[in-house]
Amino acid sequence: MLETGMVFKIAGIVICSVLMVILGRVDRKRKLLPGIKLLFQILISLIIIYFGVKIEFLRAPSSSSSMGGYFYLSYLSVPLTIIWLISITNSISQEDELGDITPYIVFIASLTFLVVSLVQRQGLILAEALSLIMAVISFIFIKYIPPGKFSSYYMSFGFMLAVIAIVGVSKSTAALTLLIPLLILGVPIIDSSYSIVASYASQENPTVEKYPFFSGSGSKSRLRQKLQSYGFSAQGANITIIGVSIYLSLSALIISIYQNFYLLITLTAFGWMVFELLKNKVRSEELIIGRDILTNRIQLFQVGIDQVDNQKTIQKIEEFIVSKKPHQIVTPDTLAVLRARKDPEYHAILESADLVTPDGAGILWAATILNYPLVERVTGIDIIHNICRLAAKKEYSLYLLGSYPGVAGEAALNLTRKYPGIKIAGTHHGYFSGEDFQNCEDVKNSNSNSNKNNKEEEEVVAEIKEKRPDILLVGMGVPKQEKWISKNLDKLDVPVCMGVGGSFDVLSGRIPRAPLWMQRHGMEWIYRSIKQPNRAFRTLALFYFIWLVILGKTVYSLKEED
Repeated sequence: MLETGMVFKIAGIVICSVLMVILGRVDRKRKLLPGIKLLFQILISLIIIYFGVKIEFLRAPSSSSSMGGYFYLSYLSVPLTIIWLISITNSISQEDELGDITPYIVFIASLTFLVVSLVQRQGLILAEALSLIMAVISFIFIKYIPPGKFSSYYMSFGFMLAVIAIVGVSKSTAALTLLIPLLILGVPIIDSSYSIVASYASQENPTVEKYPFFSGSGSKSRLRQKLQSYGFSAQGANITIIGVSIYLSLSALIISIYQNFYLLITLTAFGWMVFELLKNKVRSEELIIGRDILTNRIQLFQVGIDQVDNQKTIQKIEEFIVSKKPHQIVTPDTLAVLRARKDPEYHAILESADLVTPDGAGILWAATILNYPLVERVTGIDIIHNICRLAAKKEYSLYLLGSYPGVAGEAALNLTRKYPGIKIAGTHHGYFSGEDFQNCEDVKNSNSNSNKNNKEEEEVVAEIKEKRPDILLVGMGVPKQEKWISKNLDKLDVPVCMGVGGSFDVLSGRIPRAPLWMQRHGMEWIYRSIKQPNRAFRTLALFYFIWLVILGKTVYSLKEED
């Protein structure tokens, strides 16, 4: 059986909640003056105080404080309760200005109040029951009620949340629970406070703005307007506000469990840093993803990638060969995209390249996640095999340049066996400079004169130009091969020049390619990391790329669309 005092309190809550619903509906229809509405809210607050719902004490910061560890409010109880009830009521009711996300905020707050009460095990059955009821009602509004249709109920929603905080969390014996309601209701409180401050700061109409709380200016949300001024879209502002509300509620739950003030500071600082990161990313002009109409390329983190498949790629390559003019092809993977963000020279080469194909599975994944899907993965090794088929059929010639001494020759031999009739104009290793000379033991043992090796690059360029191949494959690694091709493109005068990374090692048979099923599922990088442990550190860069895509997706969904 319920105690008489509890029954009396429940009756008061029911009566006052009905009165708030009536006030909200009347205000919705007749647009009551803010002063009149405020007087009715005070009257309803006094009624519920009469029924026993009021802030009587607060937990002291230390249990060693006087009066048994509590601050008893005595004569401050009534005014403090009225201020709390009206502040939360109006804070929640003005959420209607935020794009009808009030039910979401009420649902989050109600659920958090319920969980916090259960976690603290204070036996506050009334608070838990009210929290559950409000969570169910707000969920029904979210799921089944058209946005804004019954916004006149929002005032009563705010009133009930304020009541839950009074009869529940604020009376808990936990040391930091005074802050928990402020965290749970942080978004509407911040919004209403900011709106009032912004109204005072506004000089557009001093007469009207002199008393914003009574003039109604404070009921106009400024938080959403501020977010949109940063570049957030209307939907992005709503998502951000809901996200902040969830984060503050989770923080309140954590604090209710661990009761650590320093943890509260840490959570607050972390949340602020995340918000600042998103805000700065939204405000920045950095292109996350888009489509360049002139070049028909997808711009992924400012790196242009052609929307081609393997068939279209080989068609364009044949067009390049027929034209007899020099062209550069680049096949960037995810690591190459990351490198282009830090290497202006490499980025410029990607922008000026005649064909840029999506080599990495990560690029296809990122483009799909960011709503600009590419056709298929076009890898360097697949292009090589397609080129060889085309060359054997049309009698085009190839020159293989790169890797360690002997590797290009072995690759050429295997290609002639696999594609009868193919013409290999020549091969050469890729170690020319003094630095390369020191890093290559085969070259070092065969020739001790570094000056002679420094001149070898010019001789190779002259040899390629003399043999006039239709296609030049350069395997020096990214970005060295692209920079070398770009520097010598005009001197080489080869119709098709393409960097192929470590493909010669695969073509020569020294390093097997991943099984077909791994290739099809974009898992080739895992196989290569196993076969070449020195590449394992690149996996960390892949996780960084994933982070950039997730962050980019988040910013893309929040940003104001052009």
